[in-house]
Amino acid sequence: MGSRKTYDGAEKVYEAAALWVDRALRTDDSLFTPGVAIWSSRWLRELREQFLDRPDEGEGNFYQKLRTQLSGSAAETYQLMGEVLYAHTLMVHKSGMRGDTKKNRIEEILGLGAPIVTIPDDLVPGLSAGIANFGQHRSTGLPYYVGFLIEFAEQLRQQQPSERQRLLADPWALKAFATQIEFEGQMFRSGPYSHWPQLEGLLHLVHPDTFEGTVSIDHKKQIAEATTFTSYVTEQTEDVDRKLQQIRLGIEAKIKRDFDFYDPDILVQWDANYKPDPWDDFVRRAQAYVDTGKLQEEEIDYKLVIGEKLGLARAAVFRGDDDWADLLRSGLVGNLIFSITQAKLRDWIKNSPEGALNALKGLWAEADIPVTERIRAFGALFPTAEISGTGIRTTVASVLLMGLDVEKYPPFGTTIFGKAYELAGYNEPENDADEAALYEHALGFLDRFIEEAANRGLKLRHRLDAQSVVWAVVRANEDEQSINGGQAPSEVDQPPADGDPSPYEPDLPALAGETFLPVEFLEEIDTLLKDKRQVIFQGPPGTGKTFVAQNLAKCLAGSKERVTLVQFHPSYAYEDFVQGFRPVQTGNGQAGFELRDGPLLRAAERAKNEPTADHFLVIDEINRGNLA
Repeated sequence: MGSRKTYDGAEKVYEAAALWVDRALRTDDSLFTPGVAIWSSRWLRELREQFLDRPDEGEGNFYQKLRTQLSGSAAETYQLMGEVLYAHTLMVHKSGMRGDTKKNRIEEILGLGAPIVTIPDDLVPGLSAGIANFGQHRSTGLPYYVGFLIEFAEQLRQQQPSERQRLLADPWALKAFATQIEFEGQMFRSGPYSHWPQLEGLLHLVHPDTFEGTVSIDHKKQIAEATTFTSYVTEQTEDVDRKLQQIRLGIEAKIKRDFDFYDPDILVQWDANYKPDPWDDFVRRAQAYVDTGKLQEEEIDYKLVIGEKLGLARAAVFRGDDDWADLLRSGLVGNLIFSITQAKLRDWIKNSPEGALNALKGLWAEADIPVTERIRAFGALFPTAEISGTGIRTTVASVLLMGLDVEKYPPFGTTIFGKAYELAGYNEPENDADEAALYEHALGFLDRFIEEAANRGLKLRHRLDAQSVVWAVVRANEDEQSINGGQAPSEVDQPPADGDPSPYEPDLPALAGETFLPVEFLEEIDTLLKDKRQVIFQGPPGTGKTFVAQNLAKCLAGSKERVTLVQFHPSYAYEDFVQGFRPVQTGNGQAGFELRDGPLLRAAERAKNEPTADHFLVIDEINRGNLA
């Protein structure tokens, strides 16, 4: 535990920083070309004179101006500036600048010298992750951040070797030295305090186990002064960093794990303006699943196999091979498409091979066309009489698209993506969205997920990775709700206000997909319930009678709060089911009796409070009870 960042790639930052300290600060050596004295007083002085004493206030960005400022410099000066930029960008989080962009910018400056120097391969990974967010001022502040590193290194070089080693070894001595630098460069006369974020970053790079990895002084003060953390500061001090040390130790002792002050559960304790971002929790759940190491085996491998089989069918279609239908059927396996829908799809291929062939050619067209056009071309030739329901038809099209490129076009599921949109706070698709729009919306969500995950240190290689993790996150969330007895109902599941008619329309086609039953069967049960008010399911044990009954009841009611489940057994009596006296311990230690309502009366009371809504009683094992 400690103040070091622990997300993926951060260790490479610290490895590179340690090399920089050893080569560039402890000695006159070079980070990129060991054995060449690049960080010497001579080249630091020349770089200061060329860069800091010649500030360019004209047009252009930092790098364009830098070309002019360093024009005519020695090759060593260009290399030193490249290494200074490397030290600075080690701190910059990838949300502010990508690793490849950092590399290109640095090597652009290195390329101005001769001979041309490049960043060694072993140092490139250090640029990927970054540590801190320099915020909206990262561009305007860049000259001061770089300038501070130059002045710091030059004045450190002016110390006796023994004093230099002491300063680098003692975190608090280094802080005192760095904060008391008297700048010589002309540029700092116009912005003497613009370097502070880099100073904070420098302290963390050199002593990551002592100083926090934030470059914001304001944030440090907020944390140190937060009333939530007051009890952790046992030794009073005016030094913010020493307070943060005590606070960190206190929090670690309490939660028993690594943490970052920007973790949502910690951030909310010191930043009054913080509003939780649903993506934080969504990516946290995703990271937890990825960390299990099960992603490839559980979610990726079988989809790659399906994609490969459908790819063979696609190739056969455009070659005109007679076995295209057999190849297609071999790829339509697994749980990506509900079994009933799979059966209907196979029947359509068998009974209308020419129509199916033309529809597939539209979906799998060899031309480079948008996915929305592919799906609409397929949908126009895919009869709704064969398979209806926009969501189900979208699922079918998405699975078939896996034969085109499984990593680019992963499978779609209405329920799964709907839950994912809700968890991540992502906009729902339009109500009148067709199959193409539904799938395009889902792909947009996956792309956003990949971006949000990357910003939080989780790398997802492609949309198939993202879709697979989404599947796992949604399933895990449903499992949590089941274990915890259910969380607050979603907006769709919320009971209406007393006396209001339910705004909920049962989605029986979606339920048909979830229960693997024909929608006609579910519609028939709904009709019987409206007519007879009761239905008995019978069949062998383990065939899903209770599962179907509960889910159908919830679907028709619009809320699980309107569904009561009771299980009968031989000793289950009237007193249990309706109302009866039950023994209780009275206040004087003697036994007594209390009249208690059973589930039937409790359900009736809920129905009484919502007279316009449908309520359901599901009795499991009804044949085992004494009905008389």
